[in-house]
Amino acid sequence: MKIFTRSLVVMATLAATYSHAHYPFVAPLSYQTFNNHTAVIAGFYDNPFASEVAIKNFKFHYHNPEGKKVYLQDDAFSQTQTVSSFSLENKIDGTYRIRGEKQGLTSRFALDGKTWKPLIAAKFDPAKANDKVFYAENLKKNSQVKTVQSLEIIETFVSRRATSNHVIHHLHDGFDVQFISHPNALKAGQAVQFNVLDNKKGVANVGAHILAQTTDFSREQKVLKTVKSNTKGELHFNLEQAGQYLLTIDYQQPLTQKGNQLKRYKYTLAFNVTD
Repeated sequence: MKIFTRSLVVMATLAATYSHAHYPFVAPLSYQTFNNHTAVIAGFYDNPFASEVAIKNFKFHYHNPEGKKVYLQDDAFSQTQTVSSFSLENKIDGTYRIRGEKQGLTSRFALDGKTWKPLIAAKFDPAKANDKVFYAENLKKNSQVKTVQSLEIIETFVSRRATSNHVIHHLHDGFDVQFISHPNALKAGQAVQFNVLDNKKGVANVGAHILAQTTDFSREQKVLKTVKSNTKGELHFNLEQAGQYLLTIDYQQPLTQKGNQLKRYKYTLAFNVTD
């Protein structure tokens, strides 16, 4: 029981951090193409773009340049131990938006005074109590409890012969990134603006990490740049070198928000920058 209780406490404490061993992504082998088909890979990585485990439990769809939404069946992917891949039919000129979504774990939080704390089922032991969590056995009838459902989103874009704007102007319900700068038309040194949205409204002070493709022997993720959305939800940054990058965002709707059913979003965008 001692080990079990400690494990529950650790899991609850880490619930607010993005800390699993591998991270998901989806990316084309070519972001700008003149072909009729494009190979797209997906998987889980430690080093950005170096997939080590094939993708699983994600549901994928894409929008073509005319706005048509196409759902991908699981058998559309070829699977190996280390990576998944599918062939995107991109015979229409313009930009395609590829998106995968996976529903993750659910966490519960209880209001302790004025502080929201992870709610755990471990037995309360005064001698070993952790004041950073709330024990379920201490709940009262009028205790405030909220549930947070996590959702992982991975996304990328492919443009055939030219970029187009139809799919980048499409806004999803819930969490989304609005692309003021076209993700398939970014140049080295160019000012870039993406907007962080929740239910189509800008979200302030959301942190985003930009990761470059790893070129050494390290297994550690190297954050090239960290940026934060301004009061309007705008992310402003630039990248000085051409290459392939990941933009990651971990955003949880605040516990102070109305409603007892909240969301935590873990978002990854694969994109490239040209000279």
